[in-house]
Amino acid sequence: MTYFEPALPILLLAGLAGCALAWRRRSAGHKPWLETLSVLGIWFLSMESGAWLVSRPLESRYSAHPFPAASADAIVVLAGTVIPPSQYRPYSLPAQDTYRRVEHAVWLYRYWKNLPILVSGGGSADSPPYAYVMRRVLEQEGIPLERIWVETRAGNTHESAVYGAGILKQHGVARVALVIESSGMLRASLSFEKQGISVVPAPIRQNHLTHEMSDFIPGWRGIALNGETLHELVGLAYYRARGWI
Repeated sequence: MTYFEPALPILLLAGLAGCALAWRRRSAGHKPWLETLSVLGIWFLSMESGAWLVSRPLESRYSAHPFPAASADAIVVLAGTVIPPSQYRPYSLPAQDTYRRVEHAVWLYRYWKNLPILVSGGGSADSPPYAYVMRRVLEQEGIPLERIWVETRAGNTHESAVYGAGILKQHGVARVALVIESSGMLRASLSFEKQGISVVPAPIRQNHLTHEMSDFIPGWRGIALNGETLHELVGLAYYRARGWI
């Protein structure tokens, strides 16, 4: 916890107190429904229990078991975020989401099946292809270079499926274990299946409840998780409209 984190619940409590006072002082023609719903909505969306509930349509279909439920011919890891080089660090670094995905692929390689690993992710104006950064982590973890396949053109999940499927088909791969967060698994798996690649989910994270008071205390984590869910729901609608899934 940082020193700033308690600010959100304190401010929301102040907002609730203000709503209660507004209800006590309401006039006959005005009831503070809008103010009350706004404060309660922010409270709900910033709770981890709220994030868990909102994420159920996306995540409940996937098992939390660390091993994939069926066999596969390769492991596929999609890039998340990469930290570009800076003046004092002339190389890119995998951000937390990308690093977690790559490390899970390493774990699957070691403890599930020694399958080739396809890393997919293009670059940007200030960064080399993300897939190169992912490959570097795999090499540092001891994965043989000949077992790493690299796709460097994709700028989004759809392009990862299109370009990645081309590489997979060249190697005779028809089924993959796909590594991504549970919230993004549906859009990613449908994208690959649209390209003729069967997907075995290998999710790295699911929202869950601790059944402690922290589930109901507003904080940055609940807001971030709800942001991810909203991103995926909007992405699903957009991908369906474009015919990508």
